[in-house]
Amino acid sequence: MKKFIFSFLIILFISGISYSSTYGYSDISDEHEKVPIPAIVIKEEVEVQEDPQWTYKFLIPTSVAIATLVIIGNIVQYFRQVTKKRYKVIKK
Repeated sequence: MKKFIFSFLIILFISGISYSSTYGYSDISDEHEKVPIPAIVIKEEVEVQEDPQWTYKFLIPTSVAIATLVIIGNIVQYFRQVTKKRYKVIKK
């Protein structure tokens, strides 16, 4: 079993070496050195981010806050009206 594993690892190692030399992984650095420098350097313009519109700044957070308050209010009203009627307090 050890001979099989050892031979399998050797085969993988040899195939890895032949794969890297076949597909030219060692020549990648040479390709970058052969690229000519352009005569005119064009600088890319940096996009300036605009301020968000007022609707995005104020209307959306306000509507989220109002919706949250409505949901919490509905939960409180449910427990005040529905669950209060289910149980009666017995006085002794």
